Amino acid sequence: MRWYRKLYLGPRAARQIDRIRRNAGEGKFMAGVYYITLSSAPEGLLDMFHNGMLTEPLFSSLQRTDVVGIAYGKLEAVELIRGIIEDIYRNTGGLDVRNYFREQDFGES
Repeated sequence: MRWYRKLYLGPRAARQIDRIRRNAGEGKFMAGVYYITLSSAPEGLLDMFHNGMLTEPLFSSLQRTDVVGIAYGKLEAVELIRGIIEDIYRNTGGLDVRNYFREQDFGES
């Protein structure tokens, strides 16, 4: 799993980020924690999934794990995605997510 260095965080996730990152590194299930990642589909923008999905071998083998945001709860995750897309559009004038998040902006967990 790689983490965006300027990780986007929902308000509830921000209060628990140290615990979330520690548990993620240990592969632990965390109720309510959603990851926002670069899309696994070439034509997609971002993916959102519950952290428990990474315990499924087929899912984890296909899903990109370049995490750009973390949210606590589905509603917070949707709002966080909206904010990320707005930032990308405001800063680039378009929706080129793959070029907005550069390779060097990610670090290992």
